[in-house]
Amino acid sequence: MVFNPFQDHNRYLDKDPKDMSLSELRMLLKIKRMDLKLGWIELEGKVKFWQRVVRSLRESGILDKAKEGIQSYLQKDTPKE
Repeated sequence: MVFNPFQDHNRYLDKDPKDMSLSELRMLLKIKRMDLKLGWIELEGKVKFWQRVVRSLRESGILDKAKEGIQSYLQKDTPKE
């Protein structure tokens, strides 16, 4: 019997771990590890994506222009004595 994690994982999640055999507990642990690894890979991908976006914005000069625009706007709003 070949385990397919995309189809067979549901039969292990519905069962109480106290009622599982040793092989079922091992399979449940393997499923949990795979879920954790996939979640970590997804998080790394999102972090790398936003790092690339920020790096591109910084290299293009858009962040500097936005910063200058905000500073000039704030300086206009401050009351002069």
